[in-house]
Order: sequence, then structure tokens, then C-alpha cells
Amino acid sequence: MPGSIRPATTHARPAALGIVGVLISLAVLVCVTGCGSSTRTAASMTGATPAPATTGAAPSTGPAARLTAAQLPAGAAEKWQVIAPARTQTVAGRTIQVNECATVQGAATWQQQAYASTYQTPAEQDVFTFASSSAAHAARLSLAAQMDGCQAQSRALQSRSHVVVDARVTRTAATDDGSAWSRQWTGVEGISAAGPQTDHLYAVQVGDTLAVIHFDQWASAHPVVYSTRADLSLLTAVTRQLS
Repeated sequence: MPGSIRPATTHARPAALGIVGVLISLAVLVCVTGCGSSTRTAASMTGATPAPATTGAAPSTGPAARLTAAQLPAGAAEKWQVIAPARTQTVAGRTIQVNECATVQGAATWQQQAYASTYQTPAEQDVFTFASSSAAHAARLSLAAQMDGCQAQSRALQSRSHVVVDARVTRTAATDDGSAWSRQWTGVEGISAAGPQTDHLYAVQVGDTLAVIHFDQWASAHPVVYSTRADLSLLTAVTRQLS
């Protein structure tokens, strides 16, 4: 799940495709509110279908406050590397699909920064700005409610896809400003890669800004799963960057 950047097309694991596979796996699913006919977009550096044109230039608010690659979760082990320069676009009226369970609604702008690990697995840091702090807060609460229901939704997806039903989603840490979740499951190919994996997601809101960080650990590439004991510190670090 990083979601995102999420897959633009059904894909094999980057372990088989090399770094190009990582880039393709880091695609973004952006859908018009309601997602009745969602369209998939891909990171422009892969040569895949470019993201839909936005209406007007993104507001000039300066660089979004982000963690550095080294500050991302499990940075010492994953050795995260930036894939391409951060991309900022206006997204008013759009619903942003984070993973199979969660969306961000009501944002004015969206800055994406994609990463690949030494294991060729994906991470993404998304920074959303809203018209007001109350709108950002509402978006965070909505995302949290969706993630708290993600276990049931993931299991339903597994059942429909004839994949072993084993998803377990846990809220691993929480502060006044945000929460963290871990999902262990046999992934269904589409938004996620197929196969056993642990997906991590963090959401923090400060003022009119919501930051969402997510990364995936595929069992085939990660013999040792990241310890979520550090998740509370990660939430605190994100809050500090946004403040």
C-alpha cells in the first residue's frame, strides 16, 4: 500500500522487474469523487500514461514540509532513495485513493514524493493542503475511520479474488494529531502487489495540512518485518515537520 503511489496497471513484483518495476508500481490512482469511473495515472518518469492535466497552476505555497528520505520509517534498513522530484497538483473536487480502503477527500493541493528502497519496494510521502484546518481535520478523521474498517474490507477483497483470507489491520500508534496502521495480508494484485506483505500507513494533520506516509514490505524481499514500536516517534516527527 503505498499507496500511494499506486499501480497504474496490473503488475508483477518489482523483484522480477528491477527498478523499472518499482517505478511502475509507484502509480497513482486518482478518481473523481464517487469513483464511479476511476481513471488510473502513472508516474511520468516511467513513460506510462501521464497524470490527468490539472485545472490551473497549483497554489504557490512554497515547498511542503516533508521528512527526508533518511527520516522515513526503517530508513537505516530500507535506504530509501527519491525516485523523482516532488510533484504538486491541484486536486479540488477529486478523491485521492490511498489504498484499497482509504481515500483523502476535499484537498486543494496534493504533493507526492515517491521513494524506492534497497529492496526495490515502494514508499510515498503525500502532503495535502485544504481550505481550512477544519476541512483537513475532517479528512483525517474520515481516513482514520476507513483504515479502522480496513481489515474487513481487505478480507472481503481477498474473498472475492479467491486469495487466502488472512488480512489483519492494527492501529499501531496514535497522537492528538495522527495515527499509524499496519496491515499484514496476502495482497491482491491491483492497487497492491500480490503476495504476503506488511503495509504501513501514517496520517498526521497540523492546521490546514494533512501528511500521509505509506510503505510496503513484501515478504519475499524482507526477511524481517519493520517493528512498529517506532511508529509513535514517527508520528511525532511528522507533526514537528508540519508545525
